[in-house]
Amino acid sequence: MSNLSQFKVFGSRPQHSIFLPQVPYNLRNDCKVGRWKVGEEEYLGKEIEISIIKVSQFFGTLGKTANSFWLQLWFVPAPRCADLPKNTVCLTYLKKRSIAQFSQKVTELMESGEPALGLFKGSFVKHSGDKGDYYSVAWDWRERETDEEISQLEQVADFMAATPKLVDLSVNLIPIDGLSPDEIELIMSSAKAQELENSALISGR
Repeated sequence: MSNLSQFKVFGSRPQHSIFLPQVPYNLRNDCKVGRWKVGEEEYLGKEIEISIIKVSQFFGTLGKTANSFWLQLWFVPAPRCADLPKNTVCLTYLKKRSIAQFSQKVTELMESGEPALGLFKGSFVKHSGDKGDYYSVAWDWRERETDEEISQLEQVADFMAATPKLVDLSVNLIPIDGLSPDEIELIMSSAKAQELENSALISGR
């Protein structure tokens, strides 16, 4: 008898619930070209529609951006989002202008209830600066309309009720949720002092 049906290396993917990979499916927003992408070279479209499941604040260095504030978004692609794995937990990081735009949209929506009950659409907006053109992520929101979208919300609620561990071990950022302004200021000052010390060591070589 063949053992192929029992052969599993990577486990199994649930068919009718939310899937959490062992390593988070990391989606980058490339603000140089205004495109969503996976990894360094796989470019996707200019917009995504998602169901947000968790938001956290961090401080630190990510990629080429040093000592900055970051907003970590965990989400599940909406049913109409064809560029990403269906019903899979993903994450992305926002910075600077994109954080401000997202926070403003959420603040406006909270007057009418819980924004996470609806769907967010993140698309790129072009800006011009001293160093040329660049992009930030702007956010729109809408209520769920189809049976599939409503069913996905129930799946998300069931998934979150099990208190899954949503942790990204690939970054070295400092969580700042719940910290006081003085504590955040101390972290920023320490990072700035370390940056100056590193610069002095490099210039002194």
